[in-house]
Amino acid sequence: MTEKQQRIPKFTAVEFNGGIRFRFYCELSGVAVHTTGPVAAETAEEALQIAWEKEGKASFNFCRKCGRWVSDVMFNADVCECVDCAPWEGTPNFCSHCGRGVSHKDVFCRKCGTRLRYGEVWT
Repeated sequence: MTEKQQRIPKFTAVEFNGGIRFRFYCELSGVAVHTTGPVAAETAEEALQIAWEKEGKASFNFCRKCGRWVSDVMFNADVCECVDCAPWEGTPNFCSHCGRGVSHKDVFCRKCGTRLRYGEVWT
């Protein structure tokens, strides 16, 4: 496993029932992707590692180009890269910034206002 793959994406932590619950976020859209159950460990760092390896990591995709951990909608599975590194070649179904579904007629995302990309061409 490379050093990049060992890195953990953004997260928040809250003490809960004698353990710590972690919420992991997509590094491209910032959307919460997975919240773990309570994890008990000797240290918070150990609890984080356990939560990521046993629960969080399975909900993410690793971009082999830039090393970000991203949600399914921010991942171009055809090339195993995030949509920032490898934009969709056809019309996107989701905003690459916030993850909201978009229509093929939209030029800007109706939620966050980001200009939508279609392949490598700006509309």
